[in-house]
Amino acid sequence: MNTSNPSRSALFALCLFAALGLSACNRAQDSDVPAGQVADADNDGVLDGVDNCPAVANTDQIDTDRDGMGDACDTDDDNDGDLDGADNCPVVANADQLDTDGDGIGNACDTDDDNDGDLDGADNCPLIANPDQLDSDGDGQGNACDSDDDNDGVPDTGPGPDGSGGDNCPLISNPDQLDTDGDGMGNACDTDDDGDGVPDATDNCPLVPNADQADADSDGVGDACPAGPTLPFAGCSTIAPNTSVVSKTESGLICMITETLTGSLLDSCAVQSPTLAVDQNLTTFATVQYDVGLLGLIPTLGPALSGSIILTTTLPAPVAANQFAGFIMSIPGGTVDLSLLRNITITTRLAGSGQPGEQAGGNMFDLDLLGQGVAGPAGGFDDTIFSLGFANTAPYDEVSLEIDASLLTVDLLEAVRVYETCTAVVAAPAP
Repeated sequence: MNTSNPSRSALFALCLFAALGLSACNRAQDSDVPAGQVADADNDGVLDGVDNCPAVANTDQIDTDRDGMGDACDTDDDNDGDLDGADNCPVVANADQLDTDGDGIGNACDTDDDNDGDLDGADNCPLIANPDQLDSDGDGQGNACDSDDDNDGVPDTGPGPDGSGGDNCPLISNPDQLDTDGDGMGNACDTDDDGDGVPDATDNCPLVPNADQADADSDGVGDACPAGPTLPFAGCSTIAPNTSVVSKTESGLICMITETLTGSLLDSCAVQSPTLAVDQNLTTFATVQYDVGLLGLIPTLGPALSGSIILTTTLPAPVAANQFAGFIMSIPGGTVDLSLLRNITITTRLAGSGQPGEQAGGNMFDLDLLGQGVAGPAGGFDDTIFSLGFANTAPYDEVSLEIDASLLTVDLLEAVRVYETCTAVVAAPAP
């Protein structure tokens, strides 16, 4: 080495001094650590002073129950009293260890508690296996866990030890539980209501046993049937033939609100058994129902939230002008009031004519009430039977009964029975 150059000698001396000084600093630092102890015992990169598991490597420092002890060294990660080795949800507190489907995963951390293939968030019976998700009444609760599958107010099973005393038609709404033949099956779901061995669909007396189906006058009504009302009735002299077609339309914002938001609470917007409005049997009826009892509690919604329920009869042949367009009706348990007319509109139409047809009712108060108060046979009609309609000035082959679902008026109607469609009256009112 050439030491004759003073600058190089100085540089060498400086480097040597720096090296010796660094070594001395390292020794000084090592001397601060007590003998036998290191700063990171588990070598996980987290110094012991802040490591929540200083003897067990756990770089992530996860501490589920926030008890200051990391999961890696905590024997009860969720602090629920069940040690991790036996806990069926070790990182979710579930002291009860409930495991509905017995799959070893507690309900608290199982995404399918009943193991039916439907995840709990979308399962309409999350604790009872029901892969078909059947929900007869559409209330969002599957039949498997619904105590009233048809939402008629009658529990599916009764208080008896064997479930006896429950709904005699658990899947078909029948709050009256009518069971003519007493066989334990309600008429609503019984195909032979009188138990005479003849199916209701072909029985000429479906509510009175008559296996022989005797019909002396060949009028289609069995001799065993009690005498019913005959025409003219309630002012009507001619009714629509049973070859007519009945349809129904249920629409409007109120219908949407009551059916989608309160489905399990209300059976609103309903036209039940519409074909009975043209069966030429004055002891049977279609029911037009609109129950908005719950919505009555929120009148601030106002009349803008309206809708309608429409029953329409399409006749096989046109009805001539200057006859009648209307229906034989009653209000169960009620009396006819002129305010009824505020809710009802009757409309006629002649298909293919291009004409708008005729209309009466609503706020015009121009419908004719005929035969009001005519009493029906015992056990048959309500005491208030009437024909409601108007004298048509133009032919029609379609007639509709519309109930306005305005919030401010419909609350006076809960149901209207429609027995038949009337096309002529005893004495037609002047047009």
